[in-house]
Amino acid sequence: MNEIVLINVSGGDRPGLSAALTAVLADYDVPVLDIGQASIHAELSLGILVQIPTATESAAVLKDILFKAHEMDVQISFTPISEERYETWVKGQGKARHIVTLLARQLHSAHLAAVTRVVAEHGLNIDKITRLSGRQTLDETSSEAGSACVEFSIRGDVDRADLQADFVPLAHDLNIDIAVQRDDIFRRNRRLVAFDMDSTLIEVEVIDELAKAAGVGEQVAEITERAMRGELDFTASFRERL
Repeated sequence: MNEIVLINVSGGDRPGLSAALTAVLADYDVPVLDIGQASIHAELSLGILVQIPTATESAAVLKDILFKAHEMDVQISFTPISEERYETWVKGQGKARHIVTLLARQLHSAHLAAVTRVVAEHGLNIDKITRLSGRQTLDETSSEAGSACVEFSIRGDVDRADLQADFVPLAHDLNIDIAVQRDDIFRRNRRLVAFDMDSTLIEVEVIDELAKAAGVGEQVAEITERAMRGELDFTASFRERL
């Protein structure tokens, strides 16, 4: 009977660590059922789910990888996984997947607590959390300070409209942005979003600012005002300003 074992490794990260540990498994021709790795502030967290064949003595495999972990100065643990538990995990892959993206000036624990609470209330499981923004400097005067983006990969059946509705008050109260997308092949396609940014994302009319640079700011601003009052339609006002 095959033996399924979850191997968890933690410790200081450095080049060659994963290569050394997986080389031990390769020596025994051990199949890998799942793998995940993350490094936070040079601290490694590695998980490998392996299936040790019946013909291979599991004690020898685990002993050798334990010695290799000790040699590499990292912590390692082994958790036996029953076939029933494994098959239950496999069946979960058919559930719907969504991506929740959190955008804030600076990431706070309150943001994470609020978002994950809503996710839990909808009976969803978080498979992965990934920081999308760059490493944040402590220098508040730096141009790289003041932005943070985190992505949550969640799994489970949910009404996306209901989930989004529950995020709206959080975004307002915490002054953050939260987006929900279905995680499918279309999410990875390149898309173009086009909208009028004048007096929305920015507080000025771009064409007026261009007119100022060209020395005809007052004339163009007057035409803009007439258009805003409905005296000119868009096409006519656009032509006059140009």
